Amino acid sequence: MKTPVQLSLTQADGTPRKVIVEPVLEEDDNGGLQNTGVYKIYKDAFDDESALFTEPLEINDINDELADKDNPDYLGKITITDNDKWKYEGELLGNDEQEQVLKYINE
Repeated sequence: MKTPVQLSLTQADGTPRKVIVEPVLEEDDNGGLQNTGVYKIYKDAFDDESALFTEPLEINDINDELADKDNPDYLGKITITDNDKWKYEGELLGNDEQEQVLKYINE
């Protein structure tokens, strides 16, 4: 997965939670983008009919992103290791929601 996706997760109480899953990429020796196994998760707007802008940032563009710790929409991150183990860093997604994100990533 090399571009962000919008997902609708089912929370423990059966209500939907819309999220954006953003893969963290790094540049390889040939200038291509490679997946790092880290996925940041953010709240998504409800029923706004918007589409994600998924073009990569140009090298010389200024990165003025809000730090995750300061972003009220940040829900945490999932890191997948080489041996298919994973770790969630955050407090807002339940176990079932984490597994729904992993299922999508692994498809």
